[in-house]
Amino acid sequence: MRHPQLEILLRWLRNHPGLFSSQEEGDDLGVLETFSGKSLKLRSAAIQAVEERSNSANPAETYVLILWDSGRQLVLSNQGFAFPPDFTNTGPIPTPSQVYCMQDYQNLMNRLRHVAAEAERGREALEIIMFLISLLDGARVAGLEVDKETQEVEDILSLLERGETLPPPH
Repeated sequence: MRHPQLEILLRWLRNHPGLFSSQEEGDDLGVLETFSGKSLKLRSAAIQAVEERSNSANPAETYVLILWDSGRQLVLSNQGFAFPPDFTNTGPIPTPSQVYCMQDYQNLMNRLRHVAAEAERGREALEIIMFLISLLDGARVAGLEVDKETQEVEDILSLLERGETLPPPH
């Protein structure tokens, strides 16, 4: 018999085709985000609650909030997996939103590549890097594998620390 919390999630996934693909694995659910290729195995035994909520910015849209027994949380939304940043390694950073997704990571990395190509914008590049670290740490806390993205950020940081810049983006 299917875990009742997963039924809420499966219904939301059926109503939002193309954003994610999923596969039931006994009482657990494997979920793959289409945009980023990130996947997560949701173990029903560790889930405290699954809630479908209305998006405050657009009440016609809904998202699903997953709360684990450990206190960890993750959102499945029209933007993909969404999660709060984690400031453990950066200290507090003012942010315009409470949650971010891997599309936000991609947009910020594109911006960083432009900014890090200009020597006079080093301070701005470091601010973007700090935010990217908090975003990736939040993704990791939510259970997503982000080693490749973390390495990308570290490579750019190392370059900047040596006083170099990125080549201009094409």
